[in-house]
Amino acid sequence: MALVFVLFLSPVAAWAHAHLKRTEPPSGSRLTSAPNVIRLWFSERPESSLTVVSLKDANGKAVALTAPQNDRDNPLMIAVRVSQPLPDGRYTVAWQTAGSDGHPSHGAFSFVVLTEEPARPNASGLQGDVAQETNPGALSTGVSSTRGENVEESDVASSMTNSFARAFSFVGLLMLIGATTFRALVLPRPRGISIELKARMEQRAAVLGLVASFLVIVGALAKGFLMSQMMSAMPDVHVMSMTDVAMHTRWGRAFRLELGMATVAFLSFALAARRVRGAWVVASISGLVLAATPALAGHAAATPRFTSLMIFTDYLHVIGGASWLGSLLAVMVVGVPVSLTLAGVERWSSIASLVNSFSPTALASVSIVVVSGAIASFVHLEDVSALWQTPYGQVLLLKLFLVAITLSIGAYNFRGVQPQLLTEVGSARLRLSTAIELAAGFLILLVTGFLTGISP
Repeated sequence: MALVFVLFLSPVAAWAHAHLKRTEPPSGSRLTSAPNVIRLWFSERPESSLTVVSLKDANGKAVALTAPQNDRDNPLMIAVRVSQPLPDGRYTVAWQTAGSDGHPSHGAFSFVVLTEEPARPNASGLQGDVAQETNPGALSTGVSSTRGENVEESDVASSMTNSFARAFSFVGLLMLIGATTFRALVLPRPRGISIELKARMEQRAAVLGLVASFLVIVGALAKGFLMSQMMSAMPDVHVMSMTDVAMHTRWGRAFRLELGMATVAFLSFALAARRVRGAWVVASISGLVLAATPALAGHAAATPRFTSLMIFTDYLHVIGGASWLGSLLAVMVVGVPVSLTLAGVERWSSIASLVNSFSPTALASVSIVVVSGAIASFVHLEDVSALWQTPYGQVLLLKLFLVAITLSIGAYNFRGVQPQLLTEVGSARLRLSTAIELAAGFLILLVTGFLTGISP
């Protein structure tokens, strides 16, 4: 808990994801011929519909540019054409964009057009006006990385609010998939539980799914609103409504999918609570589709390499984590309370049967989480030293620490508590240790919300 508190008090300075890597003309360069095209390369694929590039001379007068366009051969590059010849002088390029994951960023760099030789120093050592404007350095017509003059900024407060909204959405998604996993994989297995008791558990699981769907809908709307606020707060961008963001961006497509499928899930769980045939099938399909939305609106979709693999890996990561912790939550808030309404030994036998049925699902889910997490970390970090040398790696280390604690508690439940479940003492220990395990899982989701807001 103290580590998470320190994380909140010490947010990293750079939350934006589409970092400017290099430009043409290079930042701070002096050109012997005026450029016809300005090109900007980013670390992640930028949204052309949310990209603004402006060019101004030394007096602040704007130079007409064409609309920003993605390059067909290189989706990480944005190009604009200069609509008129540029006379000698200093020019400033200001840019702003948002990556495929929806995170905005902006900055500026400058270059000098110097087609004529600058005046040589006179007897007093003074130079001509044009030479005084330019930065020292050789004339350049090539491409270089942007350093020094380029400054990227982002709204840390907005990013933190977004991180909380994403964490809130993750909680709802975990509960939703957990409810369907409990009903599909855990509930059918116990043989010592009556059909009537299973029907009561199934109905309560539907109510849990109903609440989870509502949380996902609220989380999606909050993320859409915050995204439109962040985009509207950027310089030179018109005030954007949530509809603008949802309809004209790749992030918006994932947002619409999340909101639509969460609504379908909400209606399906409402029907499942009334025991309408086929409602659980629709709810389960909705959960499987919803599991893909974090990848489609996050790091996986924005990564410049192995994009399809990363989306699939993130999808499995969500499925595994939700099936593990979400179904555990369902066991504890649905199965155990219903079992406690029984009398005598039958009560503890019912709880033991549920937990024994949950264990294979948990083991398979944990395996998926570990393997998919390792793949994603390898691709995003590229180097082991990035774990302690980058903000992303440091927060990832915190998440790994919490995952290790959660796995340790789960192993204790499996080895130490599960054999004692046929007694009242064993069931009491299970409720206590599981509450701690779920609390650690909640912290994992909270840290994951911040992790998805930090550039890998």
